[in-house]
Amino acid sequence: MLSRLFLGALFIVAAVLKLLSIDAFEVYIYSFGLCSYTWTTFFSRLLIFIELLIGIGLILKIYFKQIWWLTMLMMVGFTLFLVYAAIFRNDSNCHCFGSLIELNPLQSIIKNIIIIALLFFIKNEESHDYKPVLKKWLVASTIVVSLVISFVLLPMDVIYNKIYSEKENVNTVAFYESLSDSTYAELQHGRYLINYAIAGCKYCRIGAEKVTMMIDRHGISHERLKFFVGGSDEAISRFIEVTGTDDYEHWKIPAPEFMSITFGKFPLYVFIEDGKVVKAGDFRVLDDEIIDEFF
Repeated sequence: MLSRLFLGALFIVAAVLKLLSIDAFEVYIYSFGLCSYTWTTFFSRLLIFIELLIGIGLILKIYFKQIWWLTMLMMVGFTLFLVYAAIFRNDSNCHCFGSLIELNPLQSIIKNIIIIALLFFIKNEESHDYKPVLKKWLVASTIVVSLVISFVLLPMDVIYNKIYSEKENVNTVAFYESLSDSTYAELQHGRYLINYAIAGCKYCRIGAEKVTMMIDRHGISHERLKFFVGGSDEAISRFIEVTGTDDYEHWKIPAPEFMSITFGKFPLYVFIEDGKVVKAGDFRVLDDEIIDEFF
C-alpha cells in the first residue's frame, strides 16, 4: 500500500513540477526535433495530464490494472528515450521533475528502474470496490481536474497567438509584447530588420552572413540590422565571431520567448517600420531587391 501511495504521489509531484517550469520543459522536448513547437506545447501538457491521471489513479485505485499497464508502458518507453539521450546528448537535466529538481538522463534511468521495480511489487493489487455512481463521479472528477491543471491554469499561449497573429511566419502578439521592453525603444521609430537566430544553428550562421553581405552591398547602416540570439553567452560570442557580425547589435533572448515569437522556426527575419511588422519569413524573404526597397 505504501509503495502504491508513494508512486502515486511521485507522479503528481513530477507533473506539477513540470507545469511550474513548463517553458523550459517545452524547449527541452522541442530540442529533439520530433515535431513543431506548437505541437510540442500540446504534447508537453498531454504528458503532464497523463502523469496526473496515473498519480490519482494509483492513489484511489481506480481501474488499477489499466493504470498499472499504462504506467509500466510509460516507464519502459521513457527509459529507452533516456538511454538515447544519455548516449547521444549531453543534457544536464532531462526535466523529469522540471527545473526545480535536476536529474541528468543517467540519474533518471536509475529512478525509472526503481519505479518499475515498485510497480512489479504492487502488480497483484486490485481496484478498490467503489459503488458505481461514486466510481463514475471519481473518474469524471479526476479527468476534469487533470485537464484543468494541465491545459487551463497555464494555457498554451503559442496556439492562441497563432490564431490571432497578424502574420503567418511570426507571432506578432508575442513580438509586440517583447518590443514593449524599454531596452528596445529605438525600434519603435524608423525601419529595421531583426534577425532571430539560435547561436549554435548552422543555418542561422549562414543566414547571418548572407544578410550582412546584402546590408553592406546596398550601403545600409549597420544600425538598421539587429540580432536577437538565443543561447549561452559563450555560444553567442562564438556566433558573433564566426559570422563576423561584431559591428552589429546583438541582444540575448530567453529560449521560451524566442520559440514563442518564431513559432519554433529559425532563422527568422522580421522587417519592421515604426515598431510594426511589415514582412517576415525565413531565407526566402532575403532578397537584394526587397532589402534595397525596404531601406
